[in-house]
Amino acid sequence: MFNIQNSPNPSEIGLGQTFQLQAPCVTHQGQSITNFCKQPSCLLPLCPKCIPQHLDKHRQQGQFPDLVTVDEMHEETLQLINTHLINLNSAIQLLQQFKDSKTDAHGQLHTKLSNAKLRVQQMVDQFFDELFNELDQVTKTDRTNLDVELQQMERSLNLKIQEFQQIDQKLRTPKYLKQIIQLQTTNFLQQTQQQRVECEAFIEEVSKHTLDIQIEEQELYFLKIQLGQYTSIKNAEYYKNQQIQPSSLIPKNTAYNHPYLTSEIQPAQIEQSPYKRLEQQFQQVGISNFTINLPDFYDPLCSQKYLHYFTDKSVFFLNLEWVQNPRWQEVRLNCQVPIKSSSARSQQGDIFVIGGYIGNQLSSQIFKLDLKQQTLISTDQLQQPRHSSAGVFLQNKLYVLGGQNQNEDLNTIEGLELQMSKARSVIETRVSLPKMNQGGANLSVCAFRQYVIKATPLEVFDTKLLKWTSFNININRGVGLVAINNSNVLIFGNGQYQLLKMVDQQNLQFTTENLPNPPQIAQVQNGSLIHLGKIYAVTNSCNFIIGTPERWIL
Repeated sequence: MFNIQNSPNPSEIGLGQTFQLQAPCVTHQGQSITNFCKQPSCLLPLCPKCIPQHLDKHRQQGQFPDLVTVDEMHEETLQLINTHLINLNSAIQLLQQFKDSKTDAHGQLHTKLSNAKLRVQQMVDQFFDELFNELDQVTKTDRTNLDVELQQMERSLNLKIQEFQQIDQKLRTPKYLKQIIQLQTTNFLQQTQQQRVECEAFIEEVSKHTLDIQIEEQELYFLKIQLGQYTSIKNAEYYKNQQIQPSSLIPKNTAYNHPYLTSEIQPAQIEQSPYKRLEQQFQQVGISNFTINLPDFYDPLCSQKYLHYFTDKSVFFLNLEWVQNPRWQEVRLNCQVPIKSSSARSQQGDIFVIGGYIGNQLSSQIFKLDLKQQTLISTDQLQQPRHSSAGVFLQNKLYVLGGQNQNEDLNTIEGLELQMSKARSVIETRVSLPKMNQGGANLSVCAFRQYVIKATPLEVFDTKLLKWTSFNININRGVGLVAINNSNVLIFGNGQYQLLKMVDQQNLQFTTENLPNPPQIAQVQNGSLIHLGKIYAVTNSCNFIIGTPERWIL
């Protein structure tokens, strides 16, 4: 076997010095190695007699050899190793910096959360301080005005009392007959009766406008929703779902099959990177141990802990945290909700009402629900009026699919970033998106990665490439679609209960897998969501929550 002997030992000389390679050729006796072939399929050391034969070998194979001296190869390899050492040391420094930044992360997060709490407390204190000051000012003004009016009324009544006392005294004298005639021939008694009526009316009117404090307990629920939008813990699912891989799965051996390498060289162990381990965890998840793990971009959807549906002049909410006594909470609106409109919820939790009929007129308006004013605020307009459409938000952009125009099915899709009460200019005109192969009313839709998935029939719209792809997969109309993780979409309701699985992202390929124990659910409206690992929706038949018992857990 080939054996390299270096003289002198590099540890015995200065680092800046070079040493002479003394390596005999195993093919030609008495010859020393002087050159090296850098061809990746070759990588052989050569002596002067080996070179002609080696050149002929490459020419016969139609190749061009890449010969360098051993010293050049040695220097090039040293530089390569040095470059990689620099890169690895840089990675170590970055890792150490990241580790240092995480050392006090818990305390920093506590401080950040405490500051958020302090800001909320300051805002609440300021709000109630302003109310107290306003109450004091209004009470002071009200008391002053009321005292003046009461004094005037009391003075008027006292004067009448004095008049009656004087008449009473005169009636007790011999001239009482004259007093009787005066009383009977004047309207003095009628005036007195009218004055009493005015006094009672004054008291009743003042009572109607007595100051009071109005407290709406139900608004605390919506305040909690707003607080959840203000501050929340992000990326929590990543840390909850981490599992340590068995050590036997991590090491990999590097194989050395070069003829000039001896068995004395120990194979290096390459440890699998944490990123690859995490990626492998998601790939190895099977149906038998499937859990609903939401990647980062589904967190906003998961933080919305309420369902909703509209009637003609109300919106109903159901808090999914009220598991002991779930009940719908009605909020009466000061306006009419468009008939046959659809609704969609943004990642921030805002609710938008799309299209429908306003009176007898088909509308293209998009309204935002204003809970404070209990009304619908106009935000933007569709390019085409429609009713019974399907809306879904993806990356803060609203996509509206299908619906009907009068009695005609629409196969168009519109994507828009909502503008609050602002007319669009020519420059801001939205891009026309390609049509679906088949549209219609009350489509089932959901957001998944960069795609919008709709049924039926099953079609996928790539929001980056602006392209529709159709699939020959049978899905019933009126089902619920909800992305449960980065690879799977759950289809449920109206007789179906299955997973739509992405098997090839590059070529956009899906398969379906039927799941056991299908729940008996009618047709499902859009807007299904996930909360605490369970799936909820609203049916179009009787508007109720679809809870997920144990047999639902995937």
